[in-house]
Amino acid sequence: MKHFYIHTPRPLFPSHDRLGEIQKMTCSTRSERPEPPVQSAKLSHFNPPGLEIDDGNDKRIDAENSFMVKPIEKEPAIREVDRPLRDGEKYYLPTDKAELSRLDHQHVVWTKALDGDLFKAPISEPKHVFDVGTGTGIWAVDFAKAFPDAQVLGIDLSEPRPPEVPPNCKFEERDFTGHWGYPQKFDLIHCRMIFSAPHNPQTLMQQAYSSLAPGGYLEYHEMYAMPMDVDGTLSGTILEQLFVDGIAGAARLGNHNMIALPRYKRWMVDAGFEDVVEIHRALPFNGWAKGSYKAVGEVMQGNIEAGLGSVYTGLLTRGLGWSPEKADEVIRKAREQVRDSRIHAYFPIFVVYGRKPLNAT
Repeated sequence: MKHFYIHTPRPLFPSHDRLGEIQKMTCSTRSERPEPPVQSAKLSHFNPPGLEIDDGNDKRIDAENSFMVKPIEKEPAIREVDRPLRDGEKYYLPTDKAELSRLDHQHVVWTKALDGDLFKAPISEPKHVFDVGTGTGIWAVDFAKAFPDAQVLGIDLSEPRPPEVPPNCKFEERDFTGHWGYPQKFDLIHCRMIFSAPHNPQTLMQQAYSSLAPGGYLEYHEMYAMPMDVDGTLSGTILEQLFVDGIAGAARLGNHNMIALPRYKRWMVDAGFEDVVEIHRALPFNGWAKGSYKAVGEVMQGNIEAGLGSVYTGLLTRGLGWSPEKADEVIRKAREQVRDSRIHAYFPIFVVYGRKPLNAT
């Protein structure tokens, strides 16, 4: 049965009160949950440039990129709920080979969505670069190759072990929510998809400000956890409700960052950054879009299908107390809708960067 929600006018981004209301939701059945928060979590007037529905004539895919045609590795013999975790208090995603494969594909999707760029801040000759929550280390490695004169440092709860690490790139096993305390000052601090790790973004911004050299940049690449569509085809679906439940589950696990992204620009200004820029892009759920977004969607489909299990199993079972069987069933149905090219859904993504003033200390 399809459920419909009444649309009411709303501001560009969810209000502070609405964000809190959605993040505190803990009901696990649709009958117990009020309908308005679904619409309240959505962004209004978010229009990524060039995002249009394919009329059926655009068959292009980036076949030269191996990640575009190589599927994400899977471990079907292991139940999602039994996959190995790192530190359950800090990070509730699995750490197995399948998840590392998903993260590498995710990097390619992001780079493609950002016009092939690893970053958007106007830097030219960085000396010291810091990758916060480096994951598999693939962004840090690519950056080090592109800028051989830069020293690139990546940290995460587990030290990554990429197959090739340039001599100007190194990794450390470290919790980015702790004190950094590095002697060098960085020219660029990069944070991608760290919203999934419970932390205080404003505290991180303040620490980044202190760790940057004058004129250095902090740059976020983050995804808004409530997807959107271009024509209402996502509304009332099991897929849409899954993401609402995921936001609620994350809040129960101490993560209130899933839909806080629209505040980042203001928070960066408050932290002392200047010339703060916010850029909008999209990650389509499958190949429904035309142009460059088609290739993004083709790979993103596999990434979402894998991510629904790796990310949302923990949010639903540990966060909302669902049984593994119930979570598996809902995720299975949601995956079917991810594959449906008639649902023109996408994740809004934000690039937010700002500069530490040149006269700062």
